[in-house]
Amino acid sequence: AYETVIGEMARGPDPAKPIFINLGFVFPHTPVMPTKEYRDRFAGKTYKVPAYSETEAERMPASLRDLRNDMDFSRMTDDEKQQAIRDYYAFCALGDHYIGEAINAFKAYSRKHKQDYVIVFLCGDHGWHLGEQGIEAKFGPWYQTAHDSIIIASSNKNLFPAGKVVRDWVEYVDVAPTFYDLAGVDASAHPGLDGISLIRTLQEGPQREYVIGEMNQVRGDRAYLRCKDFAFAMRVRPFWTKPGEGYEPGEKIRWGLDAPIEKVDVSLYDLRVDPLERINVADHEPYRKLAAFFRNKLGNIILGDGRVECDWTQENTFHVSNFAAGAHDRKLNIPANIIPEPQLPQMDF
Repeated sequence: AYETVIGEMARGPDPAKPIFINLGFVFPHTPVMPTKEYRDRFAGKTYKVPAYSETEAERMPASLRDLRNDMDFSRMTDDEKQQAIRDYYAFCALGDHYIGEAINAFKAYSRKHKQDYVIVFLCGDHGWHLGEQGIEAKFGPWYQTAHDSIIIASSNKNLFPAGKVVRDWVEYVDVAPTFYDLAGVDASAHPGLDGISLIRTLQEGPQREYVIGEMNQVRGDRAYLRCKDFAFAMRVRPFWTKPGEGYEPGEKIRWGLDAPIEKVDVSLYDLRVDPLERINVADHEPYRKLAAFFRNKLGNIILGDGRVECDWTQENTFHVSNFAAGAHDRKLNIPANIIPEPQLPQMDF
């Protein structure tokens, strides 16, 4: 049986059939260990370290302050910071090399067998801070963690034009519906798929006014909502857990909406005047009504629009919370009277 399996593998895929390959590389990631060849390529390069002041941390809610203290970039010397940045970029370059080899091989296979191809390249589930917000890490609700790019290359340039850049909001949940779309499968027949095909975004334009996310690790459970002008985040639970821990079917599910706002650790950044997200204005008087709006919007989406809570220690034990069905409408509709003129508090940087 073993020889038969090896033989099947050696023959490779059937060129008469479509082929789907999911190829993942576990880098860049800690431990950051590029090869000597790639480390040497970046030796001696000097990078600008992002500006950071302890005043930023003073305005962060408690859980984000704890995150900053855990991942404190300032504990490094200037030389150590430069080496950390160089090594991260060297690791990225090493990854680019291997990805390039894989793509070239797949294109060659497709040409050889006269098959069209679509290649979707995406970078993990997060970005990485190299000093922004004072950390070298991920785990935050800020731009560096939440923002990534998706690159699509296709032999069909009418479907995916070469060089076309789209800056509309998309989410990773859009990737699976894209594959269904490409395969001619109706994604709407699969209700568990929350995303929107990237082909639709490409052809029709923006499909959402905001993006959302939730994280459980390290300083979670924390959710965020980002839109053109504002970035908001909040705690979801009164305790830190990983998915499936602290399972309480339906109990306390509304905590993020009902607890005193100071316990929910909200953060709000006005990207119109603070694109680097250095000044949390959630408790700044002109922004309090706006922060409350985002808390209600995001809390209803995350906690009440089909949220599934599973007890992973028991077979088929779960609870669906649906007290706010339809909240995730991808529309913001912020009342104009609660959007203040940009007016950041005085900060001593």
